[in-house]
Amino acid sequence: MSLSEAIPADVPPAPPAVQADPVVSTAHAAEAGVGAGSGARGTGAAEGIDGIVRQMAQPAPAGHLNVLYGMASPASAATTLEPHWQRFFAQTLAAHQRPGRHRPAAQTLADAFTHLQHSLRKRVEDNGVSYNLYADAVNKPRPWALDLFPMILPPAEWQHIAAGVRQRAELLNRMLADVYGAQSLVRDGLLPSALVHGHPGYLRQAHGVQPAGGRFLHVAAFDLARGADGHWWIMSQRTQAPSGLGYALENRLIVSSLFPQAFAALQVQRLADSYRILLASLAAHSVPGHDARVVLLTPGPYSETYFEHVYLARYLGITLVEGGDLVVREQKLWLKTLQGLEPVDVVLRRLDDDFLDPLELRADSALGIPGLMQAWRAGNVVLANAPGTGFLESSSTLGFLPAICERLLGEPLKLPSLASWWCGERAILPELFENLGDYVIKPTFNDPARRFVPALGRSLKAQEQTTWQGRIEAHPENHSAQAYIPLAHMPTWQGRADADAQSAAPLMGSQAMAVRVFALSNGQGGWHIMPGGLTRLAPPHRDVVSMYRGGSSADLWVMGEAHSSLLHADTGKGGSLTATTAAPAALVAHPPAIAGLPSAPWQAQRHATVISSRAAENLFWLGRYTERLENSVRHARLVLESLGDSEAANTPASLQWLYQVAICNGLVHEKTPSPAKSLSDFCDTLLTALADTTGSHGIYSVASTLACLRQSAFAVRERLAQEQWFLVNSAAAQFEAAMHGFGHKPGPASPAAVPLASTALPALEQLATHVMAMTGAQIDRMTRDNGWRLLSMGRQLERMGTLSQALRLAFSTEAIHCESGFAHVLRLFDSTITYRSRYQQQRSIQSLLELLVLDRENPRSLSWVSDNLVGRMQKMTQGNQLLLQAGAISHLPHTWSEAQLRAMTRQCDYPQIARWLDQAADHAARLSDLLSQQYFAHVEAENHTLGS
Repeated sequence: MSLSEAIPADVPPAPPAVQADPVVSTAHAAEAGVGAGSGARGTGAAEGIDGIVRQMAQPAPAGHLNVLYGMASPASAATTLEPHWQRFFAQTLAAHQRPGRHRPAAQTLADAFTHLQHSLRKRVEDNGVSYNLYADAVNKPRPWALDLFPMILPPAEWQHIAAGVRQRAELLNRMLADVYGAQSLVRDGLLPSALVHGHPGYLRQAHGVQPAGGRFLHVAAFDLARGADGHWWIMSQRTQAPSGLGYALENRLIVSSLFPQAFAALQVQRLADSYRILLASLAAHSVPGHDARVVLLTPGPYSETYFEHVYLARYLGITLVEGGDLVVREQKLWLKTLQGLEPVDVVLRRLDDDFLDPLELRADSALGIPGLMQAWRAGNVVLANAPGTGFLESSSTLGFLPAICERLLGEPLKLPSLASWWCGERAILPELFENLGDYVIKPTFNDPARRFVPALGRSLKAQEQTTWQGRIEAHPENHSAQAYIPLAHMPTWQGRADADAQSAAPLMGSQAMAVRVFALSNGQGGWHIMPGGLTRLAPPHRDVVSMYRGGSSADLWVMGEAHSSLLHADTGKGGSLTATTAAPAALVAHPPAIAGLPSAPWQAQRHATVISSRAAENLFWLGRYTERLENSVRHARLVLESLGDSEAANTPASLQWLYQVAICNGLVHEKTPSPAKSLSDFCDTLLTALADTTGSHGIYSVASTLACLRQSAFAVRERLAQEQWFLVNSAAAQFEAAMHGFGHKPGPASPAAVPLASTALPALEQLATHVMAMTGAQIDRMTRDNGWRLLSMGRQLERMGTLSQALRLAFSTEAIHCESGFAHVLRLFDSTITYRSRYQQQRSIQSLLELLVLDRENPRSLSWVSDNLVGRMQKMTQGNQLLLQAGAISHLPHTWSEAQLRAMTRQCDYPQIARWLDQAADHAARLSDLLSQQYFAHVEAENHTLGS
């Protein structure tokens, strides 16, 4: 389930008479330590901090608990901050005070927070942390909303939460075992049949299935609210494909780096070990054990939480896959790789049940894998979580958990749920209608036909309440009611703009918050509660916590004992557990005893690099688009500078060459007038097209190539260094900003082309610098595996095709014979300086061909390109076979006879030279097709029948 689901502010008044127990739910617990904090201060210092914060902070609304003071009354009536908040603010103040500078403490703290807020936003932008709406295009990601202040929980409070969450996770797992097994809960009336069998999240295809290790749930998330009395309540539970684990880690890495002194003084428990336990547990439940291949299944780049999928896969060191990357053969799941099909043992899925298998679930799903359900039923693959857990996410289920907990666990719930009722029990309706303003009306089921936006009873007018009563009476089973709770408020930094320097508005805002806590299977039949999680904030002056509707997030700090600081350090910059997690000596010597895992430390295990065919294809096109962008930018600059230079001696032949190459590179449409006919029309069209990504002008140009490059990079973010992604992202953003307004055709009274070119040229120059940096990162920052070889081959194929065609056009237009055309060709090949240093000012076609075609040391020459291309291919499996299939090896430029080429030049046999160049471009296209067929499409001749 995604983060976009609204979490209404809910909590319980007295339940209707038909249900005596408040609705309760369970969650996993994490070990939390208790300990005295460091950084003690005197009473006077504490009073000073209290006064400063009281002056800065906006009071929480009446009736809402203010976590700063631990009371529901306004902050102005409070006298003392909670001890952990005192320590947080005092440590931050001490860290930013400078010896010898006498400034008011309040000003120092305000300036520090303003500076830190700027740093936080830059980190989010630089890291490309995003959260997208389904309606957003991949080119317009929404930046992840992260607040500066963490939410801090003291040890005793966390112990209570963890115990309740641990119990709740175990309860839900046992409920699933019963519902898909004996169904005693339904038979004995503890769980209504209509609520289970009538829910689209209940899968009949899963009935009777016993998942590997008896574990239906591997990851569960629980959304907790804190009421005005300080008590914690579970609002909802996420069991299908919970989101937030990746965002929680990214929040921690960013926020903890901004407050290192406070983080250490509060002895905040680390998160890295939780991810380590999750990965070990997933492997332990599979048939191969520690040798299991684990993949993370994502819906793809258009998913709202795709950043998190990429981030988690990279951090855990597992392969990120889409449905098309996987295939079922003989009831086993396989990954399509460059080496062929490789077995998959565990799928950590972020794809909802409906889309998993088009054979048995949604037939129109293009995201799933045909036959996956049968492979799971056969016990050949672990799905985390198991299909069919979605019905537990209905808020109606919460009302039945107290009795179910007594039945299955023999004890009451340790952490209550918000009072919740299913309207299908008609006896509650009279009392519900009488007090509708005290409840939130929610959909019972999640199918589109019965789903609706939750309604907050207290915000409904009398007529609207009557309307809702009518809806509920007509279809009571489709509606649930959950008690409203005034959510606790935490501080947020809102600062003050320079223009509002004299404003009396508080610098700290106050926003409603809820906490998402994660329970992870520990591989030993129990549960590990991650000591932290995701704090989610409602928009200012709102009580509904929803990332989809403009909410934000905050880090969750759980304080612990001194020894808890020995837990694994959180790694940064996208580091992975397999490479960068620092483990304490005791853990390395005695690693956790998880069933099926070896005693050797995790870091010592090395797994073969697996490259899915989809990732390989995106890397291949990443290389092609990088090269295509470089050539397009160089040619656009060449055209604009040449045509705008009054000193340039362009001839009709050189103008025709510029025109023809512009058409071949997609810079202008073939119907555009040539510069020889209308220089202004050609330049206006070229300038307008540079920023066109829509095709509204009938062409695709620099901006569209840049968009394609960004999309290919986005699809393989887990394989790219953070700096590489930043380069691509910032290049696209800066070029779009610089070219704003160029994406529409100028009218009859448009300004001359040259002034417009003076604006476009700096943008192209800046983009050229970015492309050079991208190229350098691809050459110097990537491991030389088959993925990198395909990226390199994509670049070489694109370069050979583009440059061969450009040189052929130079001969066919006869531009090569004039001084300006000769110079243009050298510039396009980026070989002007080299040519002049070797041949000075002489203009010789033979010298030109030696440098641009035959020179094995010039990376822009065709021989160097084809030689490197063949070398890369020969290192790939089936590479030599593909070269033979293409019949290309004898026609590629590095095999051309120098003597023959010189003879043709002396005899002025330029048509034959043009034919050779045409062959080079054709064979580049042929090799590209063969690579796609061999490595990106795995089509087998045999017919396979999948499913049950």
